[in-house]
Amino acid sequence: MSVTEPHREDTTSGFGRGVLLLALANGLYVVLGYGSTTILARMLDPDDFGGYGVVLSWITILTALLVKGIATSTAREMAGSDVDTATAWRAGAGLGMRLAIGLAVLGVAASPFASRWFGSGDLAVQFAIGSLGALSFGVNAVLLAWPTGVRDYARQSLTQAAYAVARLVLTVGGAAAWGIDGAIVGYVLAPLVASAPLLARHPAAAVPVAPVRRRMLAHVVPVALASVAVTGFFVVDVFAMSGVLGGASHPVGVYVAYGTLAHVPFFLLQATSIAMVPAIVAARGAAARAQAIRRTLTDTLVLLAGPTCILVAAGDAAARVVFGHAYRIDDLVVAPLALATAVITVVSGLLAVDVAIGRVRGALAIGGAGVAATACAAWIAARESVGHPERDVAWAVLAVSIVVLLALQWHATRRHGARVEVGRAARGVALGLGVAIPPLFVAADGARMLVAVVCGLAWVGLVLRLGLIDARRAASEPADV
Repeated sequence: MSVTEPHREDTTSGFGRGVLLLALANGLYVVLGYGSTTILARMLDPDDFGGYGVVLSWITILTALLVKGIATSTAREMAGSDVDTATAWRAGAGLGMRLAIGLAVLGVAASPFASRWFGSGDLAVQFAIGSLGALSFGVNAVLLAWPTGVRDYARQSLTQAAYAVARLVLTVGGAAAWGIDGAIVGYVLAPLVASAPLLARHPAAAVPVAPVRRRMLAHVVPVALASVAVTGFFVVDVFAMSGVLGGASHPVGVYVAYGTLAHVPFFLLQATSIAMVPAIVAARGAAARAQAIRRTLTDTLVLLAGPTCILVAAGDAAARVVFGHAYRIDDLVVAPLALATAVITVVSGLLAVDVAIGRVRGALAIGGAGVAATACAAWIAARESVGHPERDVAWAVLAVSIVVLLALQWHATRRHGARVEVGRAARGVALGLGVAIPPLFVAADGARMLVAVVCGLAWVGLVLRLGLIDARRAASEPADV
């Protein structure tokens, strides 16, 4: 007679490897993204590039409701509900497409008003074109929810890599053919092309999906709002500056260019907050859930430290080299924005804990207040600046983001005991600080950037060599004995 040993499922088994795969795929996304951004920045003057950045910020806000809201909610339903995986996914897919169509229509209708509100009234057509991104990003989010829910990190990574290539080819090709309009059209179409690796037959739903869809709707709304809150931290400063200085202005163009480089840490780890949700939801019991929270948050911190420290040390030098003389500013802009980006990436992870638990009201209130405070601080800094508004806005954003992190960390610790593995996190931060030291001893911008790249590659190898991330595959199911 055989019996099955009691088994506590380690839902984070393979998460470190998955995060590493996602980080590498997002690394390709960053490299190719900066390739396209650099080309576009040199094809357009800073004024026009500032307008392009404002339109992309508009697209980002619209798509945030879908990219994370639908993917996260569907993955959560697949991992933790009482219905089968296929039914949960099909319910989320139907809900996602309804929201995508609605957001696209709403975005197009609101484009004339939004463009004027953000100081870019002459870009109303471009705002409307960008609003159609709700459809293309919505399709991608719906399809991506399946590998996210079943924790197929390899397929998630392949999709991100496909998106990186598609965005480069379509935005640059579109800009070469039709200028800013073509670049925006290419940006909107890229998610559809990147959806090719996600096309697959899925099992039929076992039960009617309508009741599941209605249940998910109550969860999608707060999750979508939480996603918008995280995304808002990266765009409200641009909107605030454009409202004061005008979207097509030189300082806004410089700020968008430098900010794009500073946001590398978030781009590298943008998928981890989504991937955290099914890992935490699937944990059975308080002890397993606490372990899932500790491991996923710690993996995020370890992989966040290196890129952030390197950007603080060499990011401004790299920006001056990458974007050219027209975008040159000798004050620190990338450094404070990189630190703010790291802070908001941690905030995103803490919000993911609340999303997984299903109690987001408190965290959402903190995040929403933080976005509003960031917008106000950026607006005041841009308005009162007597030198470089880019620099002043960057430091204002960093100050607000630190306050938000402290408030959310207190909330998450009090409610969930959302702590990290102190020893491993400390080693990860120390390693990040260590690899950021060599660039500081190099004066020339180009040489400092090259040394930083070498240090970044060395950091990846050291993370693996020192075992700071568990790069093994997920454990197999327990065997009967």
